[in-house]
Amino acid sequence: MKGIEKPITPEDTENGNPMKQQGEMKHSGEKGTEQTTITEMLASHNTLLKELKSLIETRLSYDETKEKTIEKLHEELKLYRDNFISQSQKPIFIDLIMLYDDFMQVLSVFDEKQDMTKEEIAAMRHNLHTIKEGLLEILYSREVTLYHKHPDFLDYKLHKTIGTVPTSIESENNQVAKIVKPGFCWNGKTLRPEEVIIKKYRKE
Repeated sequence: MKGIEKPITPEDTENGNPMKQQGEMKHSGEKGTEQTTITEMLASHNTLLKELKSLIETRLSYDETKEKTIEKLHEELKLYRDNFISQSQKPIFIDLIMLYDDFMQVLSVFDEKQDMTKEEIAAMRHNLHTIKEGLLEILYSREVTLYHKHPDFLDYKLHKTIGTVPTSIESENNQVAKIVKPGFCWNGKTLRPEEVIIKKYRKE
């Protein structure tokens, strides 16, 4: 015969009921599982944040490199454009300047002529001056201008010496004695230097 099971008494409960112990173990297991899940979630979030930070840093680095590349390309294109314009237009400007020089020579001849009436000379001079001003307007519209400054002494950046005259005064050495042809500049740079005759000191 099977023995009669002893009923659970309050003493058994105080001394450690097996059912109570099982419940406590189950509750403890669930709590441990919950803590593990939270830890895993935090770890996952930390990993995600690190990946997001890395992605942002990579993107910022890419954008900065891209911006620098665009700026460099822009500068190179501007330099290429400026050089192209300079090389393509400079010969035209030089030809116009030479034509201007020819007109100035013709004007000087008319100023010295004596076998023409004053009216004829005045009319011819007026026509030539009109053409000269037209040439200057063409040059000015392309930002080619006559020198505004005329240094008293030789400046290698602005002058081209085509002749010398002696002087016995030492302080006059390299002084500009005469401007033969005017100088022209383009965008602030010398296009055609001023052709001059300068004084050279010679001991007597």
